[in-house]
Amino acid sequence: MAENFYGVYQKVWQEWNNYLNTNTISGQAIRPEILTSWERCKNIGVNPYDGRGQEIIEGPALKEAKERQEELIRAARPVMKKLLGLCGNLGFLVVLVGEDGYILEMLGNYQETIDMARKINFIPGACWREDKVGTNGIGTALALGQALQVTAAEHFCSGHHSWTCAGSPIFSPEGQVIGVIDISGPWHRENKQALATVVAAAMAIENSLRQSRAQKEALTYQQILKHFLENNSEPLLVVDRTGKLIRANYACEKVLGWKPEELRGRKAEEIFDNFQEILSLIGARQSIKDKEIVVQGRKEILRCRADLSPITGDYNETIGAVIAFKLLNNRQFYIHLPPGLPGFEKILGHNPHFRESIRLAYIAARSDSPVLIMGETGTGKEMFARAIHEASGRKGPFVAVNCGALPRELVGSELFGYVGGAFTGARPEGKPGKFEQAQGGTLFLDEIGEMPWEMQVYLLRVLEEKKVVRLGGQKEIPLDVRVIAATNSDLSKLVKEKKFREDLYFRLGVFIIRLCPLRERKSDIPLLFEHFVCQVSQKLGRNTIRIDPSIWPLLERYDWPGNVRELRNVAEWAVNLAQGDILLPSHLPPYLWESRTTQEDRPSSFSPATLAELEKQEIRRLLEYYSGNITKVAKTLGIARNTLYRKLDKYGLRTR
Repeated sequence: MAENFYGVYQKVWQEWNNYLNTNTISGQAIRPEILTSWERCKNIGVNPYDGRGQEIIEGPALKEAKERQEELIRAARPVMKKLLGLCGNLGFLVVLVGEDGYILEMLGNYQETIDMARKINFIPGACWREDKVGTNGIGTALALGQALQVTAAEHFCSGHHSWTCAGSPIFSPEGQVIGVIDISGPWHRENKQALATVVAAAMAIENSLRQSRAQKEALTYQQILKHFLENNSEPLLVVDRTGKLIRANYACEKVLGWKPEELRGRKAEEIFDNFQEILSLIGARQSIKDKEIVVQGRKEILRCRADLSPITGDYNETIGAVIAFKLLNNRQFYIHLPPGLPGFEKILGHNPHFRESIRLAYIAARSDSPVLIMGETGTGKEMFARAIHEASGRKGPFVAVNCGALPRELVGSELFGYVGGAFTGARPEGKPGKFEQAQGGTLFLDEIGEMPWEMQVYLLRVLEEKKVVRLGGQKEIPLDVRVIAATNSDLSKLVKEKKFREDLYFRLGVFIIRLCPLRERKSDIPLLFEHFVCQVSQKLGRNTIRIDPSIWPLLERYDWPGNVRELRNVAEWAVNLAQGDILLPSHLPPYLWESRTTQEDRPSSFSPATLAELEKQEIRRLLEYYSGNITKVAKTLGIARNTLYRKLDKYGLRTR
């Protein structure tokens, strides 16, 4: 066994020698990742006959490097001590390296190995990147971003041929390489378990970093609270290091129109047009004075100047920033806000509960688990389902099925398909069901509460086994389909009434997203209505229509039983009715003029006297607004001048 071990590395040494002298490899002894590393080293001019650390930081420079990576060192020290206990008696060193390749910490209790290390400057402060000392378990693991063991002549530099080293990258909670944990020792003591050991050690350090980060989040909120305990009349926003809005004071509401609770939890880039630039300055811990920014207000976009002050944590790292801003001469202009996650850009709303639904949908889009969307008719369940599908990156189609619209006897054949001759009237060649049609994509089962009881068992089996059998057939067809279900019914109530299977309810409801009705997020009505008006205007080839402010009270006092769908229909009605460049209350459907707000109270017809009085008031208001200019009043109302004169006579408003 020992003879075979030495023989293998004798072949590796021969291949190394051939490569340096003839630039060729004759056998299979060299792993592809090692050969690729040799090529990199040769191309950048690493000396293969050296291997000593040439670039070393000492004293204040090393101290500064350690302070900068204190969080990593704190997390790694307990793990390094355990590693030394596991392999120190074999003569191994345990090494921690920072993201820039400099050795931060080194532990060892075998003097012979420590002396070997000193001879090649393998010491704290030395740079052990691949471009400095050639192929090695530290530098090459950094270059590849993956764990690697390098032994004897696999090292590019001959000075390392007496070593074996196994290194594994350490990733931050955000997924970026921030260092390497490594064990190094005499090559003849190579251990095949070494690589698995350092990978486990790296995972333990990463877990410790995540726990530390969670504790820091708590400290973050304490630090932020201090800033808000002080009375300050300036509008203030606080963001964390990722750019998420954490707190806002009430002075913000006067300027932006947003309540503090509406801002909390949103991404700052949704509010600030150039926030990525600001975020980079926060990371650099730079204070900013009089920075010109563009801010998205609740109803308008504002140009402001802002002062930015970074907030530091216990280890002097940046954990967030306070932004104080003021309007710049109240000047306003329109900009396009950056798009969000693909698929979600069409979903509008800033209500906190609605934003939470969007957040859950974002999370759901990153997995293949079933989703159950619950909400009243018209709240946008299918829009959410499509957004989740588009953001998931699934390549297959989005297939929608309304379970409530299918005849009871056809539900099975529509969903699961059938083979030829399965029943009377079946196609001879058979037919694939919706599950097969959605292969590789998403199947949206709307009104799932209407699915017949006997079909629910079959659906449950398909979801659990990820296979479908066509009706009348025996062949199992494997499925790669993401299922999203939706309902406006109370499924838990249907379960209690034995109208919906409990096991299917729990299988579908891995992610449950509840959409609040429009009456519970009336603050979003102006945003949605303006969007729909603009959308319909563009569709009709019309210029942008201005909305008269007197419309808002009418829209906000109504309870919207048809939710967003009804609001969109109202916008379409109003734009079609309006012929001028302004949308007036008289262009809204008649039932919105009444004080009653429920669907049951809608009038089946409206009083001509009420409409005439409203029209009279509107004409009088416009006459005052345009100082009696008949042409402008007629244009705004979208009627001819002669028609306006007749109405003036009718209502006794004409001045003679």
